[in-house]
Amino acid sequence: MDDWRTGTLRDVAAPRGLIGGPFGSSLGGKDYVPAGVPVIRGANLGSQGYFDTAELVFVTPEKARKLSGNQARPGDVVFTQRGTLGQVGIVPGQYESYVISQSQMRLRVDPARADPRFVYYQFRSRAMVDTIRNSAITTGVPHINLGILAALPIVIPPLRDQVAIAEVLGALDEKIAANEATAQTAHDLVAAEFARASAEAIRPGRSGRPQSLGEILDLAYGKALPARLRRPGEVPVFGSGGRVGRHDTALVPGPGVIVGRKGTVGSVHWCAEDFFPIDTTYYVRIKGKNISFAYAYHMLLNLGLDRMNQDSAVPGLNRSHALALPVLLPPAHVIEEFTQRARPLFALRERLAEENATLSELRDYLLPRFLARNITIGEIRRP
Repeated sequence: MDDWRTGTLRDVAAPRGLIGGPFGSSLGGKDYVPAGVPVIRGANLGSQGYFDTAELVFVTPEKARKLSGNQARPGDVVFTQRGTLGQVGIVPGQYESYVISQSQMRLRVDPARADPRFVYYQFRSRAMVDTIRNSAITTGVPHINLGILAALPIVIPPLRDQVAIAEVLGALDEKIAANEATAQTAHDLVAAEFARASAEAIRPGRSGRPQSLGEILDLAYGKALPARLRRPGEVPVFGSGGRVGRHDTALVPGPGVIVGRKGTVGSVHWCAEDFFPIDTTYYVRIKGKNISFAYAYHMLLNLGLDRMNQDSAVPGLNRSHALALPVLLPPAHVIEEFTQRARPLFALRERLAEENATLSELRDYLLPRFLARNITIGEIRRP
């Protein structure tokens, strides 16, 4: 007998397992303290499907006790109620308890009916995100409420199948997380090498003179490329927030550095291959032979470009002001030594990024097929 069925989130919730955040403005910036009980906000759920603990803020234990009805614990599933609808996260075990913000809702599943990881992955599916957004109340800021959330249709397989599917998808996510940690370590090592190299510029006895950034490099304007005009291809397209798609033709040969001009002002991105920077960005052109793109990338990361907003209405980086910034370069041989040490670490980060893109594609390919029963766990695990 087929024991897969369709139900709603209400069918798998524990008693009083569905709650919303505190009403009104009972929790805000004035309540945050350096350490205490962590608060789950939309920033923790992000857009990549993982829970970002780096974005946690905290309230005092006293404040948390007053919000005891709005708490979460490891294994709970948290949903965004308003703002970027479709965000979801599963609460990690880093802390014993958490408070959810007023823009979040929490699900605690009945362990006899559901695996929280399976529910979490189901809500990450493209189809479910579309369902949530199409179900939103559109008066004011688009939002959903507990009634809408509880009534959303979900697939409810037998618990053993839920666990098996979550384990396969979770293994892919664990590998992605491990790769990201390794990539961050590589980035930190290069940053340490850059700090040592740049310190040579101010070592006693050096006769170097401060230069303007514009004497060393140029910030060239990206080119408009709306999504509707992008053709299928392998060339990464960069906006001020990072990669925003792909195209079949490059504008700039790689490697290269991209700087946010509008939107995410002063952001700095690295690309090892040919790329297309759109019109919300600048891309770097090196002047002379004494500086590498790798050194320029870390130099720009350390110049505080993200604090140079010159337009209060639409955030923007003034090119002339940026190019006038003073910089002091170390001797050419020091930059060359830095570049040689940095090269394999940059290559490692690129390899890990490519592997993660493949793993993410595999996870996102498997998820809807598991839910539709087009692929079974037996087929995945078959030798």
